[in-house]
Amino acid sequence: MIRSLALVVVFVLINTSCSSAPEKQYRVTKYLELTNTWMARGDRKRQEEKLDLALSNYDTGLKYANLRNDLTLMGVLQLKKATIYINQSRFEFALKLIEQAKALHKYEGAELKLPIRALEAKLAHAQGRFKEASASALALSEAYKDDNERSIYYRWLGVMYSSDSIMLWEEMDRDLRSLDNLKARGELENIEILSFVVYNNALWKVRDKHAQAQIAIEQAIAHFSELELTNKIRDCYALAVKLYKAQGNEDKAAYFLKRLDSFNPYLKAQ
Repeated sequence: MIRSLALVVVFVLINTSCSSAPEKQYRVTKYLELTNTWMARGDRKRQEEKLDLALSNYDTGLKYANLRNDLTLMGVLQLKKATIYINQSRFEFALKLIEQAKALHKYEGAELKLPIRALEAKLAHAQGRFKEASASALALSEAYKDDNERSIYYRWLGVMYSSDSIMLWEEMDRDLRSLDNLKARGELENIEILSFVVYNNALWKVRDKHAQAQIAIEQAIAHFSELELTNKIRDCYALAVKLYKAQGNEDKAAYFLKRLDSFNPYLKAQ
């Protein structure tokens, strides 16, 4: 009897010790990895302006975040979906998702206070409440003052949201150089922030007939070519057409119009 009991104990110990690979932190990350994979796919599709696919990918990511009970990632994905709905002027859907993220923050302490405020600022801008939107973005820039990357992003967003902003070109050029330096050192955390700054730098310089508008367009084209974001490359060529028409340079305007049109068959086929 004692021998039988000893064999049972040994059997249990063997099976327990061999039930999985050694895991010093006792932490399973399968759902986390799946969440991040599908969120990254959604981000890519959103940047490509394939919004239905982006929403579908975010939904899949949200499913795995929920299975893991990762409150912050659940909220982030809800807010990413809300971003798309705001861009589509589907404000009721966006508000519902923002409220869900607020509930995660209020009742379970998910770290979502600043991301929620960012979405509320975006919604305010989309609904024409420009001063409120700009003030919120600039407050976020201050809140992230120890995070240069995000601080720059929200400062630029504050400019974009304002209906009467004054362009401080020297400061904005410094911001762009700062982000470029982070990228060169491999320290840039969010490439979308650099994309936002690079494109708006070109957009605003063309709009204001700035002396460096052509250089800004060339920088933007090079940036989006590296990322293979064809839709944004096309947008940059559209800026070039606008610039050269404004300058009365019909030859260059005609050339860049042909380059602009050359992207259309490929974008339609995607």
